[in-house]
Amino acid sequence: MKNLKKASAVSVLSLALAIPLSASAAATDVAPATTDFTAVSQSANTSTDVNTPKAGDHVITPQDTNKVLNKSLANTDMSERFYIDPHYGYARVYVHNDGKAPINITVTQGSASGPVKMKGRIAKGETFDEINSSAWTVGSFYVNLTSPGGPMEGGMSVRIGNTREELQ
Repeated sequence: MKNLKKASAVSVLSLALAIPLSASAAATDVAPATTDFTAVSQSANTSTDVNTPKAGDHVITPQDTNKVLNKSLANTDMSERFYIDPHYGYARVYVHNDGKAPINITVTQGSASGPVKMKGRIAKGETFDEINSSAWTVGSFYVNLTSPGGPMEGGMSVRIGNTREELQ
């Protein structure tokens, strides 16, 4: 048993010595690195105004819009609420009339019977597509639709944005 332990210890030691020797031999086969002492110079950006666009810059400004309402039309009366979040203020209201009768539309603030912010009449086959001309405050708004001549068909959507230009 002692001989088996000695033989095992000797084979482990010989293996431990063989690995570094073969690694050392492999390392000597590699060509030595060459060193180029040519100085590299790079000027630093000394501008203190690197993030401010200047005339002639091609700046892409990301647009930030959010679809807040998307519904199919039904019945003869509908009122759907949407919310203008902080940092928004402009809304694009789109209603398409696929029905057989005209639709009356009002957009009100605060409640379905609140102050009117937009209004119009949509003939059959026509579309109402408007963006408010000045920013609205944060809060609830309602798209109110009535069609006394019969059930409504079509769709409505509202998208809000930071500026009018984002919604066009």
